Amino acid sequence: MFRGIFQSKLPSCSAIFGIRSYVTRHQNTAITKALRAADVLVNPRIGVPEPMVSAEDRQRLRTDPLLAQLVNMIMRDGKKMQAEKHVQRALLDIRQITNDDPYKLLADAVDMVAPLMDTKSARQGSKIIQVPRALNLRQRRRRAIVWLLDAVSRRNERSFFMRLSGELQAIVNGTSGILEKKLRLHRMVLLNRSNIRTTKSF
Repeated sequence: MFRGIFQSKLPSCSAIFGIRSYVTRHQNTAITKALRAADVLVNPRIGVPEPMVSAEDRQRLRTDPLLAQLVNMIMRDGKKMQAEKHVQRALLDIRQITNDDPYKLLADAVDMVAPLMDTKSARQGSKIIQVPRALNLRQRRRRAIVWLLDAVSRRNERSFFMRLSGELQAIVNGTSGILEKKLRLHRMVLLNRSNIRTTKSF
């Protein structure tokens, strides 16, 4: 059906490759690329709408480090396209509700809850203590996204993208419980700051 939609936009195989009656693998690849590059038309019989997410936005999901990390952590069972769809719909929901740039809101929300430091277990004599350590940017974002997804799973909205959108907005508005988690972690780091010289860890 969809090949019929694109048919008027594509030259025939004979026009491209001569008079051969068969299609080689190289020719099939060229046809597939031409199909993907053709304009998307709306089928008047079934009323297929134009996609709400632009190609630029879809590409940004895979090239932007924060978005790519979020998608990879949402992904389950290797279903990356489904995870991308969840993030796309959440960003669209944020744009519709706030009338603001959803990418900026996402970055601001993650930065607000990303901890600067963490603690790791270390042995001191016969006891185990907590030693503070600084986190790099990717580690900070990972901890923030773990907290974010945990909070999303506890929300009551029906759809995942609505829960994700709602939690990101709650963080920016200062009403999310994740902010308290970050404060508790930083308090623990301060309480154990005297253990920073410990080097033997496991």
